[in-house]
Amino acid sequence: MFDPPDVAVADRPAAAALDVTAGRWTVVVARDARPVGFRLALQPLPGSAVPPAADVLEAALGAFSEEGTPGFPHGLVLLALQEFAIDRELLRFSPPRNVLLEVPQAMLADEAAAQLLYEVQRHGVRLALRATAGAPPPRDKLALFQYVIDAVGAPKPSAELALLATGAATRAQVDAAFKQGASAVLGWPVEPAAPGSRLQPQQRAVLELIRMVQSDADVRDVECAFKGEPLLAYLLLTLANSPAFVRSCPVGSLSQAIGLLGYKRLLKWLVLLLVIASKGGRALPAIYAAVARGFTMEGLATAAGLPVNARDESFVVGVFSLLDHVTGHPLAALITERQLPEAINGALLDGSGPYAPYLALAADSDGLGNAPAVPRPAIAPAAVLRAQLHALASTDALQGVV
Repeated sequence: MFDPPDVAVADRPAAAALDVTAGRWTVVVARDARPVGFRLALQPLPGSAVPPAADVLEAALGAFSEEGTPGFPHGLVLLALQEFAIDRELLRFSPPRNVLLEVPQAMLADEAAAQLLYEVQRHGVRLALRATAGAPPPRDKLALFQYVIDAVGAPKPSAELALLATGAATRAQVDAAFKQGASAVLGWPVEPAAPGSRLQPQQRAVLELIRMVQSDADVRDVECAFKGEPLLAYLLLTLANSPAFVRSCPVGSLSQAIGLLGYKRLLKWLVLLLVIASKGGRALPAIYAAVARGFTMEGLATAAGLPVNARDESFVVGVFSLLDHVTGHPLAALITERQLPEAINGALLDGSGPYAPYLALAADSDGLGNAPAVPRPAIAPAAVLRAQLHALASTDALQGVV
């Protein structure tokens, strides 16, 4: 759909910019409550030398296509540079069409800066304007932009510009923003689960299968559990026969499918299936965030050199940390009713154990909360940012499934 950069970030001198850059992302949600992309805010680490903005952008985009990722995201990618100087070096930045550069309205007050934006836009970079609260943007410069970003309740400055509303703290404010003409909202309010809510039958079935796989149950018992859930059995066979797996002949039995995946891959698939089984209406942004957090934690565990089993469990912790918002069911009840490993329970229930520091670091990058108050692990800043970028690329790739 879009043409990704043709050179991996590891091959570019700009890659060093990731060593001194931190990122935080928020989901972009359209009027039908479906995630359509993300906003990634990039800023230099305190006390570090600030690299050129063009290097930061180039390195970040290159990381989306590094080995081990499913490829460059196809959804909207809104890049916001914070505390980086936008100068003429930006003219060498040539992103795919789904990438937009967010610039503050204050730049338009400087004629030299505004002229640079004209040149950048003519060079093929699409721009989004972050409006200044209470100050209408100059109408003669609106043609530079495809989107305007403003607080919930702000009017559209132009009928031709799409409005992205930000700052919605409640679902009611989201609804109001859409009624006022917003095309999408940045971020999604995380609201507590209702105490009396119940799991759907399919959610309960997937959670039971997760418990069985985590406890290393006999393959025959797992197969019997799938046989009792025809839809899950169909999905498992569909996955086993997909291009994702190399096989000599079609897989026709559940035992073959389980053997082909193995328990480690089956566990990750079940976790993803749990959030997919919970989809519907307003759960979709929470699903997106949960999956992205799971992939981020897996990437952080990989960067820290943890063994494969710990990486898989880190993925489970990341996804489950937002499971109450996905299912509408209290997290403590979801966890205590299943015999999950103590390391997973500790991170989720009381912020203890080996995975709690990685959960805290992953939660910092999405700003959705649920972060244990524990010291962060000693992982190089570039590895942390890469884990976030790879996670966003992987989550974007799953949107067609979700």
